[in-house]
Amino acid sequence: MVGEPTLDSASTRYALGVDLGATNLRVGLVGSDGEVLKLLRHRVAGGKLCNVEAVIQQLVRLIQRVMASPEASGLALDGVGIGVGGQVNRQGEIIGTAGPREQHWEKVPFRALVKQELEMDLPIYVDNDSKAAAWGEYLYGAGRGTNCMVCLTIGTGVGGGIVLDGKLFHGASGLAGHLGFVSVDMHGQRCPSGVMGCVEHYASGTGIAYAARQALRSGRSSKILELAAGDVNAVTSEMVFEAARGGDSLARETVANAAYALGIAVASLIHALNPDVVVIGGGVAEEGDIFLEPVRRTVAQFSMLNYAHTPIKLAELGNVAGVVGAAALCW
Repeated sequence: MVGEPTLDSASTRYALGVDLGATNLRVGLVGSDGEVLKLLRHRVAGGKLCNVEAVIQQLVRLIQRVMASPEASGLALDGVGIGVGGQVNRQGEIIGTAGPREQHWEKVPFRALVKQELEMDLPIYVDNDSKAAAWGEYLYGAGRGTNCMVCLTIGTGVGGGIVLDGKLFHGASGLAGHLGFVSVDMHGQRCPSGVMGCVEHYASGTGIAYAARQALRSGRSSKILELAAGDVNAVTSEMVFEAARGGDSLARETVANAAYALGIAVASLIHALNPDVVVIGGGVAEEGDIFLEPVRRTVAQFSMLNYAHTPIKLAELGNVAGVVGAAALCW
């Protein structure tokens, strides 16, 4: 995040929050009480960063539409906060992704490009999208009222954010919080980014679907294949969870393995950071207790006694966490 804005709690203030995902762009008008007064969504044309100029133009148009809405009439805005995927430094530049380790990456001066295109005298703050969502959960969701929080978002990948002593933790160059690359298997598969046995490989939606497909290709029978209409390549994590709820043994085993891997990662984070609470969000976490309960059991089993009862909660803000948290970067 660029700058260190502060929030005066005496009166409601307003900012715009932008959540730029891989396929969806959300822009909201948000009050400092966490209320979303106006929310617009747009499908990102051609992917998030394949054409930066086109994506920024879409973003700016959506910002302008929100600002022209009746809900924004007469309101003074503190700024625009933007959550975007990738490794975002303190200058609001995207300096890398979770792609291949050898990939040559030209940094994208995202904040400067948006400011240039928006042509408005408003402060602009840019941070990683998962960290923005974590900040929203800390201020207005499952982490509110705490002092230290670890938040993981379990979806297509695994992202996260850390709040220490009431402040979003950025690290030396702004890159802290990429919790999906916590290693849970020293002999595991090396991911394209170069990390050995990272939790994202095992516990993400992509990882769960991959594990199920590999088991099916080895000859295992499962209702999962029926849900995928016989096409192994069409298997998704949602199908795995549906089959698991129906009692399918392979599906239940796959979910249990993913939850175990995440539980090991969470236990390590608890030992390292001693948070008040661990918040878990994202599409996979929203599958509910079939996933979260074995995570909690694993943490309780493999944590030192004084850490074992750290609360593990489901995120509360859903798909507006990124918008709310991004807006809160302005305060």
